[in-house]
Amino acid sequence: MAEIIAILTQKGNLSRDIQGNTTVNIFELENDKVKGVESLKLDNTENNYFSLLMALKRVSIIYTDSINNDLKNLLSKIGIKTKCRDELNDDKFINQFIFG
Repeated sequence: MAEIIAILTQKGNLSRDIQGNTTVNIFELENDKVKGVESLKLDNTENNYFSLLMALKRVSIIYTDSINNDLKNLLSKIGIKTKCRDELNDDKFINQFIFG
């Protein structure tokens, strides 16, 4: 079964919240293998726009350095999990990447 994961970055590091220079890196995984990759620059950083974009892309989990509580709660309501830097120690997927 395919799973869609997003990693939010800024200048090669995990993104601190959603900002104008945030890049959304979307990975389609199937059987723990990457089947597709898409990279998006955000045109709009409003919570509603971002959450709708993630829902339309069928993202199930978002990795980021930090995220504001309002956006985290909104994403949770529509079934999208978020993982911030302090929750990533034992995460098999994100540990394949090197972030400063």
